[in-house]
Amino acid sequence: MSGARSWLALLLLIPPSFRLALPGYGWRFPRDDYAHAQFANEWWYFTGNLRTARGRAFGFELTFFRISPRPGATLRQNLYFTHFAISDPGAQRFLVHTRARRGAWSQAGLTPLTAGGFTIYDENWRARFGRDGPVHLRAAWGAAPSLSLDLALTPGPRMLNGVHGWSQKGSGRGQASYYYSFPHVRATGKIDGHAARGLVWMDHEFATDELSPRQVGWDWMGLHLPSGDLMLFRLRRAGGGRDPHSAGTWLPRGGRPQALHAGDFTLTPLRRWQGYPIAWRVAVPRIGLRATVAARLDGQLVRDAAIGVSYWEGAVGVRGAQRGRAVSGEGYLELTGYGRRFHLLR
Repeated sequence: MSGARSWLALLLLIPPSFRLALPGYGWRFPRDDYAHAQFANEWWYFTGNLRTARGRAFGFELTFFRISPRPGATLRQNLYFTHFAISDPGAQRFLVHTRARRGAWSQAGLTPLTAGGFTIYDENWRARFGRDGPVHLRAAWGAAPSLSLDLALTPGPRMLNGVHGWSQKGSGRGQASYYYSFPHVRATGKIDGHAARGLVWMDHEFATDELSPRQVGWDWMGLHLPSGDLMLFRLRRAGGGRDPHSAGTWLPRGGRPQALHAGDFTLTPLRRWQGYPIAWRVAVPRIGLRATVAARLDGQLVRDAAIGVSYWEGAVGVRGAQRGRAVSGEGYLELTGYGRRFHLLR
């Protein structure tokens, strides 16, 4: 017994540490739609492209960030940051608001996980999940309907990115995330006070030590094409070079996800706005795609002083050809680490 007590005393002296994203994670859904407090950072990322009955286009972002202040902290002790933005290309408007809350104040966090699902919330900004994924989004800011969203969601299948959901970002131990998507979520409801419908892309990612010290940020796009849904990200090194851990996923309509590696695609900037490359030439020979991805509105810039980040996140259109046939589509583009290295709370 004395030996067991000695080992126990030694274990109590070892400070707790965050869990690292390592290969071989055993996914359990819908449990893994919920929060993972043993990892330092986590986000549930919704972007969408909607149209009214008259064809007026809107885009939106509603993102919930969870950041743990220390290993061992409970979800109520975590910090929650939320970004809500609406793009209105026809009116050349971009509206954005950010929030920062502590879970201990009960103003933000997650409701308990039950058989019926759960809700992520930041005051009146909410994302509700059922057993099959996200089922409702609601957010509003101000008295006017100009920054408001109320959507019923019908999720398609989950898509595990990387190697069975393990998305490697660097060569060091734990320089990775666990990452999956709902790339094809049908939405109907109201945005900006207008009845609209369209498609939503949702990413869920959690990690502790995601980027390597040589990486400064990434260029990400999630695109809806007639034949399927495509996600690509290009990790950038200091000096502008592409990191070999850049990757993507192609989900053909009615098929199974196909992992894409850095050598499977090229992303070439075509036009910049205030240093951000907001138009791209995209080539994915493996799926026969050559296209141009371009912003529908230039100034879709999100700044959040609370966590010290600025990034470009906006609605884009797609035009090109796939296997010799003309294609068009839409989606979202995210650009981080321009001007300074991207890191939450830095």
